[in-house]
Order: sequence, then C-alpha cells, then structure tokens
Amino acid sequence: MLKLLKLAVLLGLVAGVLFLLPFSGRTLFARWRAASGAADFAARTWAEMRGVQPPPGPAGPGAPKKARPGKAPAGARGGADQPAADQPLDTTTDADRKALDQLLDQHLADKPKR
Repeated sequence: MLKLLKLAVLLGLVAGVLFLLPFSGRTLFARWRAASGAADFAARTWAEMRGVQPPPGPAGPGAPKKARPGKAPAGARGGADQPAADQPLDTTTDADRKALDQLLDQHLADKPKR
C-alpha cells in the first residue's frame, strides 16, 4: 500500500511539473500541444532551454496554425439557425415573455396536490 501511495505522489509531482510549472514562459504541456511531433517538441524545447532561437519547423513562428480535429473555426459554423455577428443571440420577443408570464402565473396559482 505504501508503494502505491509513493507512486501516486510521484505521478502527482510529474503532472504538476508538466501542467503548472512554466519555464521560459510556457509549460511543457503547452509546448507539446504546439509541437507537430515528438522530434519537433524535443528540438524546440531543448533550444528554448539553452536560450537559442528554436529552429524553424512546421510549428515555427511563421507557420500557419493547423485546425484542431473536431473543432471548426469560429466563423465556419454559420448557417440559417445562427444569427449574424452583429445580431443579439437572444431572439425572445416581448410577446414570448408575456405568454411565459401568463403560464407561470397560472401554474403558481394552482395549489399543489398532495
């Protein structure tokens, strides 16, 4: 049981280093997500740790960002059911609000059945 506890503490420390402790402005997890692969991650991280400009690569400063799988760009989702960018998201009218108020008044006026 003590070995399991030690392993859990060790894994917690490793996760803390990866997710919480930044060096040179970014955490290792942020560097991993920005890299295109393991070799790119290792080369760019090692260069940043030495204080050298990272080598230009697929995830270099001038490279276009790739879209993440499963996520559409912000403007690509539009459609007939989506309001325009300058339109409010709330499409409830005053007539809808009055009808809802009437329904609530009727429902709250009824005594609960026990």
